[in-house]
Amino acid sequence: MRLRYAVLCVLSPLVLSLATGCSKQEAPKQEAPPAAPAAAAPAAAAPAAGGAAEGKALFEQKCSVCHPLDRATARKEMKEKWASIVKDMQGKKADWISDPDAAKIVDFLAAEHGKK
Repeated sequence: MRLRYAVLCVLSPLVLSLATGCSKQEAPKQEAPPAAPAAAAPAAAAPAAGGAAEGKALFEQKCSVCHPLDRATARKEMKEKWASIVKDMQGKKADWISDPDAAKIVDFLAAEHGKK
């Protein structure tokens, strides 16, 4: 009887914390004004580098709420498959990953963890 009570006391807070962890609300994000391009060549390289960094940051922020990040990064998939996976994840938690954020996450996953 004591063992059941001890297990119940340990598992109840764990289950509660998992349930509330997946229901976190994201604070509204303010968008920064676009930077003025200095030259054509550096400006072309900057969005690609910034997009990858932003996609990685969004991936780490959004995806880690429900599962460890190494679960996704251990895979190598084509861009279309990554898009399908991210679309499925969007459906699991409404309004958590917007379509523009999902596109950035897919671009990051395809670039860093895509099949070559």
